[in-house]
Formats: sequence, structure tokens, C-alpha cells
Amino acid sequence: MGSGNAEVDRHGWIHDSAVRDAACLTLVRGTDVLRVARAFGADPVRGRPWNFEEFCEESFACADKQSLIGLRRVGGWTLVAEESRFEGLRHDVLAEASSGSELVSVYWDVGDTGGFAHAVDGEVRTCFEPVLPECRSGTRPDDLESLRAGLPWHEAARVPLMLALSARVTGCVPDPEWFAGQFLTCPVVGTGGEVVPGPSPHEIGSLFHGSAGWRV
Repeated sequence: MGSGNAEVDRHGWIHDSAVRDAACLTLVRGTDVLRVARAFGADPVRGRPWNFEEFCEESFACADKQSLIGLRRVGGWTLVAEESRFEGLRHDVLAEASSGSELVSVYWDVGDTGGFAHAVDGEVRTCFEPVLPECRSGTRPDDLESLRAGLPWHEAARVPLMLALSARVTGCVPDPEWFAGQFLTCPVVGTGGEVVPGPSPHEIGSLFHGSAGWRV
């Protein structure tokens, strides 16, 4: 695996990003963005393509009344970004979004709050907090121990640590460029794991065009 400290250090950029204080980043294997949005209880028909700054601004503006998720393709995976929101923590969401697939979810909030989750084919296998990785839950809590080994869990900053583990699990290395493109920004209208009906065929093409907000 090489130097664990070097792996962690390469993710220090997150501390200068728009989501440095609180966020949830979920990577779902596969590029069906609409399926993933619906698995999160979001409505892709009401989605709009915004850059990450616009997404964060809208998330802040709606913070008291509406959860938003931003989705984009990253290699062979779908990235789901949340700014100060944590739909990707919900057990039902993890199960639904990983159905027939695999996902890794990383979240952090102010203070020392944070967590890592790994789910495969609807089964939440491993969950733990970075400050106490020895205490794990899930159906297979030790599944990632060989990958977790060698990272400086009791020495390094928690968010870069979790991003380093995410890279080991997925082979998809977090990068500032992840936040440079457009995100399909969707409102969450269902509860965790409640799948929203899909758009009709004539609506799909319109989801990635236009820039008007969906709020009234």
C-alpha cells in the first residue's frame, strides 16, 4: 500500500474545500445517476445542473426546510455530495443505493463527529467512526480490515483518513477536480430509502440542461 501517512496527506486539500466543515460524500459503483438519486429519496425530475458553488449556496439557502443532494459521474462511479446534510448516513439509503452494486459513504461534521460506511448489494457491511475504528458494526464489520491496516488512525486528521480508505476500497481517488464539474442538484422528497418513481423517457434528456432553480 505504500506509506499510509503519504496516502492521507494527499487528501489534505479537503480542508480548503467548500465542504471542509461538514459534508457527506457517497460513491456508488456504476453511472446510473438517476437510479442513485431515486435511491436517496430524491426527485431527479426536479433536478437542475449546477456547479458545486451553486449547489452549496442552494443547500445553505434551503437548510431549514429542504435536503439537497448533488450527483455527478466520477469514472465508473456516481458521486453523491451533501453539504451539511447526511442522507447518506441512513441505513435504508445505504441499502437501497447499494442494491446490485457497492458504495462507500464518508461523512463529517463540526467537532470530532464523522463516520465511514461500506455497503454491498443492499447489505451494510461495515460502519465505524474514525476516532474509534476498533468499534465497528455491520453484517461483516471486519471486511475492510486488510485495507484499513497501515493508515495512521490515531495520528492523522479524520477526514483525509476516511478519504484515503475510500480510495483503497473503490480504487477511485478523491480529487479537487471532483468538484469542478456540474452536479445534478435534486431535492430529497422521500424518507431514507424511499425510492422516488423515475422520470418518463422524454424528461430524462432535459435533466442535464438549463440552469433555473427549482424553488418557487
